[in-house]
Amino acid sequence: MGGRMSDQNRLAQENAAMRQQLAQRSRSLQEAEARYDAVFNSALNLLSVCTTDGVILDVNTATLRAIGATIEAFVGKHVWESPWFAENPDEAVKIEEAITKRRGQYMEYESVVRARNGDLRVFQFILRPYRSHVGSDARFLILEVLNVTATAKASRP
Repeated sequence: MGGRMSDQNRLAQENAAMRQQLAQRSRSLQEAEARYDAVFNSALNLLSVCTTDGVILDVNTATLRAIGATIEAFVGKHVWESPWFAENPDEAVKIEEAITKRRGQYMEYESVVRARNGDLRVFQFILRPYRSHVGSDARFLILEVLNVTATAKASRP
């Protein structure tokens, strides 16, 4: 009977240790999510995290405000089918080609885009892969869109 009790005690101790590890990992995950949210949603640039096939996983607050859409209008859609490019079908074609042909490679270009209010603006599109470590395949794509209209106007003679 002593052997059975020690087995139960050992199992109880292992169970308690596993619960403690799980609680610690849960706290670590919550902290990592909070850091991600703080950086991603406080960014002033328009950002989107996508699969390597271009399916949107997340967009930041600046994007939602600039485009005037809810997160549900983005998540689960291909970048080129999303509100990012609703007013600019030519840009949708460019970004689709960039994502499908370049498969996880860095790319950047400038384009003149019609804003929601009808004004023409110059945007720099930056599509960059996120890799877990050097030499690994891209795990995600980050699409960053910068309004460079003022810079573009200032550089014109």
